Amino acid sequence: MSGDTTSGRWVGRVLATGLTAAVGLGLTAGVAAADPTAAPAATQPVAAPTQLVMPDTAASVRRAWESRGRPHRMAVVRDHRIDVATEGRVTRQVGRAGGPLTLATLDRALPANWLTLDGDTATLDTTLVLTRGTSLRLGGNGSPRTLQLVGGAEPSDAASIHTGGGRIELTGVTVTSLERETGQPLPATAKGRPSIVVSGGGRLDATDVTITDLGTVSEGTPGAEEDGAAAVEFRRGSTGSLVRTTVTRGSTGVSLSHAEGVRLEQLTVSDNTEDGLVLAGDRGTEMSGIRATGNGGNGVLASGETADRPVTSISTNANGAFGVAVVGETGTRVSDVDTTADDAGGLRISRSTDVTVTNYTATDQRMGVFTHVHSTGVVLDGVRTIGGGRGLVVEKSTRGLEARNSTFDGARVAGVAVGGADVALNAVHVSESRSAVRIERGAHDVRLAGLTVDGGRDGLVTAGGTSGVVVSDLTVNDVESDAVRSFTPDARITGAAITGGGTGLDLAAGATITNTTIVAAREGIRSRSPEPVYASRVTVDTTELGVNAAEGSPFTLVDSNVHALESVRGAIEQRGTNDLSLPPLNLLGAIGIPLIVLAVVLEELHTRRQRRIGGTARRRRPPLPAEAS
Repeated sequence: MSGDTTSGRWVGRVLATGLTAAVGLGLTAGVAAADPTAAPAATQPVAAPTQLVMPDTAASVRRAWESRGRPHRMAVVRDHRIDVATEGRVTRQVGRAGGPLTLATLDRALPANWLTLDGDTATLDTTLVLTRGTSLRLGGNGSPRTLQLVGGAEPSDAASIHTGGGRIELTGVTVTSLERETGQPLPATAKGRPSIVVSGGGRLDATDVTITDLGTVSEGTPGAEEDGAAAVEFRRGSTGSLVRTTVTRGSTGVSLSHAEGVRLEQLTVSDNTEDGLVLAGDRGTEMSGIRATGNGGNGVLASGETADRPVTSISTNANGAFGVAVVGETGTRVSDVDTTADDAGGLRISRSTDVTVTNYTATDQRMGVFTHVHSTGVVLDGVRTIGGGRGLVVEKSTRGLEARNSTFDGARVAGVAVGGADVALNAVHVSESRSAVRIERGAHDVRLAGLTVDGGRDGLVTAGGTSGVVVSDLTVNDVESDAVRSFTPDARITGAAITGGGTGLDLAAGATITNTTIVAAREGIRSRSPEPVYASRVTVDTTELGVNAAEGSPFTLVDSNVHALESVRGAIEQRGTNDLSLPPLNLLGAIGIPLIVLAVVLEELHTRRQRRIGGTARRRRPPLPAEAS
């Protein structure tokens, strides 16, 4: 090939390149380099000329399109231009002056029908992606009060908003979805419902905002970790705030997945198909005034890993699963939580370690607190449950739980049900429950100190197949049936004070009882245990029967006082000094007073009856004969 020919070809290439550049630079701002049919420049006033679509720009837009569900329409907002793409191909590049982007500015840059402004309502029919250093402001004077994001049946139909590395500011607006065919928000089942996504390095700040009918549900059971998108998603490395904001009728309401320093203040998540608020590996989250109601899954779900943020200042009501669920976390602090009438229960702790719960209240819950799936090191301090089925349920795989300074009132089944190991109840008060405390089969190493039971049917009930039950300083007042009913071999009870009720101690297995007082119950101690029962320094003052040892039940009584109408029934072994006698006079008086009152009432009724039938005249004695005087 000759040098002249080669030189000519290079000159031609240079001329062609120069001509192309000249044509590109000569294009009026707003005309698409890749779309010769775009609108004239006069309808698109901008601050900078349209640029040629360079290969690196096309590749960047393509990557953004691929990672955001391949939407049919997409606009990428950069510092000084907006890239417009259709089906992943850049069709228009429009320059802009920089600064915060508004809907009015965006409307001038986008093709017709991609964004429409109609009074206080704006309708966006394109996925919007911000880049680092850019911002979008919605709300304020002169801005539409409602933003509708168009969606459809497929993910590519969704007009979602992505912060990218930029910032979105929402103030006093409502953001919702729109199905163009019906003019209504998209149903929860639509796979193409839009979302607001805060990406790494991005920020979302919403104040006095309502976000409704956004997000896509997972393919499986609500709450499952499958594909799906929350109405508002804070992703890894993102941040921002939701203040006086309501997120309703979404899939999951709000999700914080490895977000950093998000502030949630007076946030309401309600009527979402799945969970209301999901905290997953987030750090530095600030929470106050969180309200979760009517969500299909949990009101608040905290999951993922070691947590340096508290789960706090939450109220829940009528959620489909638990009010608050802590799953797979270490070191979580749950405080100032109030749950009411959630379908599964108030608080669930699962696969978690070293969780501390303080100032927690559950009202009318199936389970006020439920711990399971190998949770360890759980501390419940200042817990209160009111009504419902069970106050506290410690499932058999739980180890190392302490409940202290806590109150369980009016549970239909049990105030506390213990099935785990190494469980301690300290200064716990249970009232008006069917069973105050039940220790279920398989439980072992259970310690009860300072337990107080008022009213209800039974006090402490332990099942067979349990072991290592130690009870100290137990107080039981006026239960209907048994203050203690034990099937635990070698149970140890010391310092108990039992008043009123049916039976003080009903023992179906061996036990050691010391320093215990039983007063005004019908029956003091009933033993039907094939193993030895040892009672030392026991005082029994009952109305009917003191100690009742069934045949074949070895019973030893040491240095005790048993006073009852029948102090001892059955064969017992006595050691030391025992006082077996009738009840004291004051107790006999208490027994006799009702009989005296009954006699007086019956006499009065008899007198009144005689008066009605005229039979009350007193017969006179006949006079004595005269000779008798």
